Amino acid sequence: MRGDMGLGVGRKWGIAIGVFFTVMLIPVGLDTWHEPASPRRIIAMALLLAYAAVYLVTPSALWRRGLAVKLTGVTILLTLVAGYVTVRGLPWLPLIGYAFAVAAVLLPIRWAAGVAAVVLSAAAVATVIWSSSSWEPWTTLLIIVVDLLLVGMLMTSNKALFQARHELAARAVSDERTRVARDLHDVLGHTLTTLTVKSALAQRLLGTGQPDRAGRELADIEHLSRQALVELRATVSGHRQVSLDAELAGARIALEAGQIGVRVIGDPAVVPAHLREPLAYVVREGVTNVLRHSGATTCEIVIAPDSVQVTDDGRGGAAEPGNGLTGLRQRLAGSGGALAAGPADGGGFRLRAQFGAA
Repeated sequence: MRGDMGLGVGRKWGIAIGVFFTVMLIPVGLDTWHEPASPRRIIAMALLLAYAAVYLVTPSALWRRGLAVKLTGVTILLTLVAGYVTVRGLPWLPLIGYAFAVAAVLLPIRWAAGVAAVVLSAAAVATVIWSSSSWEPWTTLLIIVVDLLLVGMLMTSNKALFQARHELAARAVSDERTRVARDLHDVLGHTLTTLTVKSALAQRLLGTGQPDRAGRELADIEHLSRQALVELRATVSGHRQVSLDAELAGARIALEAGQIGVRVIGDPAVVPAHLREPLAYVVREGVTNVLRHSGATTCEIVIAPDSVQVTDDGRGGAAEPGNGLTGLRQRLAGSGGALAAGPADGGGFRLRAQFGAA
């Protein structure tokens, strides 16, 4: 693998490559050592030891370096092994393939291919200069270089798959966090607003001497609290479902508790099954905003087969880009819907979700 891969994994691959090919040099070193003592043997051993020492550390040390540094390391290795082949002769030409292994795994494919072209051309020229009648060493080097290029391409593909899998996993985590945050806002925002309104109503009823009605409101508060716990658990587990009928019924209760008159126009039964859940979220968010921000006295909810509209007669004004509307737009976009929020004609505020052509 090349490029910006995990540092730990990259170094492990580099160490494995360095150790593997350095170990393969041991028989070469023994063969060189057993030659008759001569300056030629001393030079060959010095070049081979330097080559082995550089080779052992180069792949792991250069894994996260820039292209220029990698090319320098590959050039040093090729120079050392070329010197060794020059001293010992053409039969040792395939050793250059060991050095090319570093280029194949560290460099981008186009650069590795360029290095391969230079190496093979130089080896062919050397074969001609040495007037060798056998092209077997050059052919062996050719096979090694081509094989290593293919290995480099395979490692590049594996790296791309690794990165794609990592990105998909990160995106899945991000999407799940967004979903949980959005659903928690929907559950807690609406429920807590309703609880606040009904608590204030219960307090007013107690203050005006109506304990029976206050008791009913407190019972509703307990029921809503238990329902919120159920919805919260379902949200975290990803099994939460919203019903348009239930949201409309809850909207009536919450708005009436807030002393806001409510009128529902249209029949939720005409809404297609696949649109009932997203439209239910629109009703929930719209009613929550009416209760929190509008100061309205009346609220109208209009249901159509492909749309829902929540309008109040409150203070109106421009829509605030809060988490609720942002999350609602994201949710509707996933279902092919569009959201419009702003001042209503004649005053107040309007929230409208539309699927298909308006």
